Amino acid sequence: MKWGRWALTALPLLVLLLTGCTGAGIGDKVAVKALYLEYDRQFEARLLVLESAPSADAGQASEEARCLAGSGDTVYEALKNAEAQENRRLFYGQNELLFLGPELARQGAFEACRFLASYSNGRPNIAVYLLDAGGAGGSVAALEQLWQDGVGFLSGVEQLESRGVYKTYLYQFGAQGGGGVIAALAAEQDTVTFSGLALYEQGLPVAFWQGAKAQLARLLAGQTDTLELALDEPQVRFELRSPRLTFEPGFSGGGMELTVGLTGNIQRLVSPSGAAQPGQDRQLEQTIDRQVCRLLEELAAETIGRKNDVFLLGSYLANLSEEAARSALEAGGEELVRFDCLLRMV
Repeated sequence: MKWGRWALTALPLLVLLLTGCTGAGIGDKVAVKALYLEYDRQFEARLLVLESAPSADAGQASEEARCLAGSGDTVYEALKNAEAQENRRLFYGQNELLFLGPELARQGAFEACRFLASYSNGRPNIAVYLLDAGGAGGSVAALEQLWQDGVGFLSGVEQLESRGVYKTYLYQFGAQGGGGVIAALAAEQDTVTFSGLALYEQGLPVAFWQGAKAQLARLLAGQTDTLELALDEPQVRFELRSPRLTFEPGFSGGGMELTVGLTGNIQRLVSPSGAAQPGQDRQLEQTIDRQVCRLLEELAAETIGRKNDVFLLGSYLANLSEEAARSALEAGGEELVRFDCLLRMV
């Protein structure tokens, strides 16, 4: 009987020892909520951490934000020096955001993302953004001031994402051979705004899309079912509801060609002459069709036309002939993709 009681007492302890579990719980860890990387003669790393702060109200607790800073000759050294600022264990399981500063965005963004994708504390499904938190030269200092209200900053990013913003995840950007699209954000105090989309080719930014062009890039990436477009010619603003893309690969002039059709409903259209009524201005609808097609053709020319198929349009050509598609993608060219638009006011 004594042996049985001893075994019952020792068994839970033995299980804990074998599994590596101790009395340390989540309260002994500090949660990392966002990571910022920049380069200014050295790599700079900033970790935004949140922890619960005691409150006078029973059962209530507030969250406090702190910024852990570190620098080094490599991204790894900068991260380790930042982590060393906290005695407790850092918990990366809740980190969903990676921000790249302006200088690193110009050169080195791809290498940083590739490293983080394989880093032990990296998470392949975190969203990657470019972030300007105060302009070149003062971005790191401005970021630290911004992150003093870390809860407000995170709330601003969350609200922006809920309204719809192009999202690229770490595993996507790191796996596309230096090509990809990253949304650029600007932050000041507790306000976070969308600036545009940066197109990367061979690890370097080669184009920056804003306005309607950036919104249509979201459509080609399959990341939206409603667009808010503002065109210069004609000078109109409207919502494009239920946009639908169709893809028809074919052969033309001895090569391959992809015809992309876009249909959708124009709603809440406003022009300098006032609100337009459905069915009363067919000429305006046709002008909108031409301008939207022109923007889409520019997007295709700057991506798949330059052998940088970030929207994976080449997969539709491969459905018809993999060998012919491979030759067409290697050749590139603006004539590879054409668009037909039929947008109507309802």
